Amino acid sequence: MKTAAAWAIAFIAKHNEDLAQKVVDIDGVDYLVACVQEPEIKLKRIAAGCLSEICKHNENLARKVVEAGAVTFIAGLITHPDDQLKRQVLSCLAQISKHSSSLAEGVVEASIFPRMLTCLKEQDHVVRKNAANCMREIARQSPELSKIISNAGGE
Repeated sequence: MKTAAAWAIAFIAKHNEDLAQKVVDIDGVDYLVACVQEPEIKLKRIAAGCLSEICKHNENLARKVVEAGAVTFIAGLITHPDDQLKRQVLSCLAQISKHSSSLAEGVVEASIFPRMLTCLKEQDHVVRKNAANCMREIARQSPELSKIISNAGGE
């Protein structure tokens, strides 16, 4: 049941900013953050992907996801052995980071480095691509954030 609900929310949120805002307005983000913490891998994947879909639209929506505490739980899954989950996690962190320096800083503060760098060596090419994309989104926000990546070994 939870999986089906998370899929439905994801399909609604991905279309446009207004629909994603409606998901936020009905406390859908809190539900998705709870789903990311569940033991079932499939549910974690769907919830992380849905959070990514919400975040992609604008800074306010991304900020709502951050304020719900999602970054802490999402960042903790960077080194999970499931490649499909890592794809969604890295995409979500990139979607959050792309909007502003403060959001990117919040992602970095979740201690993603140097764990993020290990994703660049993964077998799965989408995991590698999403990790590189996330680092790009962080680095483009400020020279200070770029330096954090460099200092972590991402030269």
